[in-house]
Formats: sequence, C-alpha cells, structure tokens
Amino acid sequence: MEIKLLVLDMDGTTYYKGGEIVPANVKPIQTALKQGVEVVIVTGRPALAPQNKLVENGFAFQNAIIAACNGACIYDFVEDKLLKSSSIQGDQAQVLFDLITKFPEVELWGYVDNLTQVVHTRNDHHTSGWEFESHFFQGEYLWYQDVKSQINQMQFFKFLAFNVSQEFLQAMQELNFETALSASDQTLEINAQGINKAFAVKWIAQQLNITPDQIMSIGDGMNDLPMIEYASHGVALKNSVAAVQKAAAIHIDKTNVEGGVAEAINQYILKK
Repeated sequence: MEIKLLVLDMDGTTYYKGGEIVPANVKPIQTALKQGVEVVIVTGRPALAPQNKLVENGFAFQNAIIAACNGACIYDFVEDKLLKSSSIQGDQAQVLFDLITKFPEVELWGYVDNLTQVVHTRNDHHTSGWEFESHFFQGEYLWYQDVKSQINQMQFFKFLAFNVSQEFLQAMQELNFETALSASDQTLEINAQGINKAFAVKWIAQQLNITPDQIMSIGDGMNDLPMIEYASHGVALKNSVAAVQKAAAIHIDKTNVEGGVAEAINQYILKK
C-alpha cells in the first residue's frame, strides 16, 4: 500500500489521554514527514491546547494542519491561520443552552470560534468537567449567565457536555446535532450537523489531491469512527473502543501508551 496521508487522533491514540505525545511516536512521525507523507492531527481538542506542542515535536512541515474540535476548526498551526470553519450558529447554540435548564446535572462547555473564549454553564471550578477540560484551554472563560444575552451573536466550533444521560443524547440527536458519546465517562461531543472527523479528513485530502485509498487513519474513540470508516486503511489500537475495532482494516496489538501509533507507522509506512 502507498500511504500519502496519515491522519492521527490525539487523546488515547498518539497522545496520552489528557496529556502530551507518547514519546515513542515522535521519531516515526518525523521520519514519515521527511519521506513526504502528509501527517495531519484530527482531534476533539482545541487547536491551541498547550499539550499539543506540534511545533515543539518537530511536526511543522509544509502542510502543518490540525483539524481541531472534531474537524470544525481546520487550522494551520505554523501560519496561525484558520483554513476552514464549520461552526454551530448562535441561534442553534441558544437552543442548546436553553435545553440545559431541563437537564441540570449536565455541565456544558462551548468553544467560541474566535479560538480565545469558552462559555460554560457551571460557575464552579471543582466539577469533574472543569478538572479535566480546563487543562486544554488557556483563553477567556465566560460564565453563561453573564453572556446569555450575547449567545445569538456567537458561533461555536464545538460543545462538550459532561454527565449526560440517554435522554439528553436523544434530545441532541432530535435537534440534528452531530454527536459522539464517550460512554465510559458520560461525556458527549456536539458539533454542527455533518461536521465530524471524516468531514475534516475529506476536506484536507481534497486540498492535497489525495484519495481515500491513500489514507491511513488511526484512532481509539467514538469520535474517531467516521474517519476510520472513511479511510481505506483505518487502524485500531489495542485500547480502541469496540466500534472502532470492528470498522478498522488494520489492528495493532499495542495500546497508545505502548507506542501503538509508532508500530503502525513503522510497519505500514516506513516498512520497518
């Protein structure tokens, strides 16, 4: 197989969950880039999350692209330039915030499309959502109650809901949002309809004149499933969820922390 585009998820795949890159993956990615393979990060994280360190890890090659917020924010991390925005409009966001009043247990985070602000519904820095998600964002935090009159004028790359129930998930689907549920921690990722990781991979591949049979995608979670299905060479790691395992064409018998991504690159791209 000839792989021209390597697509990598971050958390639980190329990176530690909630952390920085697994060290074993750095050199194989750098080598693939030097050999002319396009490498794109496609992640649920914000584009500017401090743990990303794409330049520091030596990934700043010609097409230095990160598709953040599950593909809603396609960003050139060397030029600091937004290439494509696929946001949730203000009126749709307001419907979502209004719905939260019926689900008081749900904690909602909304990433504004200016890359510098996030709106959240809990004015409490001790929630499980805050403890996890605040590590990814160093911009301005806005409490919903302080800015609710402005929501209709805002646009959001992505929403993240913590402590979700099946009833809340069903409500999101009835509103035609794109959703990906992490059942293990009851976290729901919410994007505009049709915006997911496959959307981002398809858009990037078209810009680079690359076809699905030349793409390898590696991921572990439910938000990775669309891009695993889109690429001809979808890869599951040992820690990937069952749906990704089922959809993948290639299975690596190592977890993310064991360097599963490095193993896939070495075996199928660098031919080691």
